[in-house]
Amino acid sequence: MPNSKIDLNKPLRIQLPSLMSVIITLAIGLVVGYLGPFGSYEMPLLNRLLYWVILIGGGHIIFAQTDKVCHYFLDANRTNPILTLVTSSLVGALFLSFFVELISHYFFGLNFRFPENFLFFYPKVLALSLVINVVGFLLSSPLSQIPEVNSTAQQQPGQLFLKRIPHKLGNELVCFTMEDHYLHVFTTKGDHMMLLRMKDALMELKDYPGFQVHRSWWVATDAIVEVHKQPRKAVLTLKNDLQVPVSQKYLSQLKKHALI
Repeated sequence: MPNSKIDLNKPLRIQLPSLMSVIITLAIGLVVGYLGPFGSYEMPLLNRLLYWVILIGGGHIIFAQTDKVCHYFLDANRTNPILTLVTSSLVGALFLSFFVELISHYFFGLNFRFPENFLFFYPKVLALSLVINVVGFLLSSPLSQIPEVNSTAQQQPGQLFLKRIPHKLGNELVCFTMEDHYLHVFTTKGDHMMLLRMKDALMELKDYPGFQVHRSWWVATDAIVEVHKQPRKAVLTLKNDLQVPVSQKYLSQLKKHALI
C-alpha cells in the first residue's frame, strides 16, 4: 500500500476571498454584464449587471473552494497535478451548473427541470472551467517562466522568483503570505500581489536565505528582528514591523537557524 495518507489532523481551512480577487471578479462581472452575452442583453441594464456579477462571483467562490478541497485530498496522495486540475473542474462545474440554473430561475423565470437543464448547462460550464483552470495552471507554473540565458543571473539565489516582483520594489525579500490564489509579497520597499502557488514559490526560493514558518507564511532569514516564544508556537517581528506567526510544526526551523 502507498505510504502517503491524508493527514486527518491537518485542518481544512476555507478562506474568504482576498480583496484583490473580489475587485477583479466584480470588474469582470460588470464588463460581461454590460456586454450582455448569451441573450442577456435584452434584460434591463441593472438586472443584467446584477445577474452577471452574481454568476461570476458565485462561480469564483465555488471553484476556489472546490480547488482547495481537491488539493487537500489529492495532494496528500501525490496525485498528478493535471489529474487534480481535471477533478477540480469536473466537481466545480457540477456545483456551478446547479447555481446557474438557480439564478436563471430567479432572473429569467427558468423552470426547474432536472436533468434536462443540468445536461444543458454542465458541458458548457465544464468547458469554460477547464479553459480557466488550464490557463491559471500555466500562469502559476514555474515552467511558464523562461529564464534569461545568463549564467551569473541564474546563480543568484531566488532569481526566478525575484523576476516576478516589480523592479521598483527591489530584490530584498522580507516575507510573503498566501491569500486565496495569490501571494502577498513584502520587500523592504513595499509589497506586491502575484498569482503563484505557495509550493511553486517555495521551490523557486529553495536557495534563498529564508524558510517557511507557517502553512501560509514564508520569511527571509535576515528580515527577522525579534522572536517572541510562546507555548507551542512563536511570533516573529520583521524589519518592516510585520508580526508573523510560527506554528508548532515549524518551530524546529527556528532552532535550526539558532533563533531560539
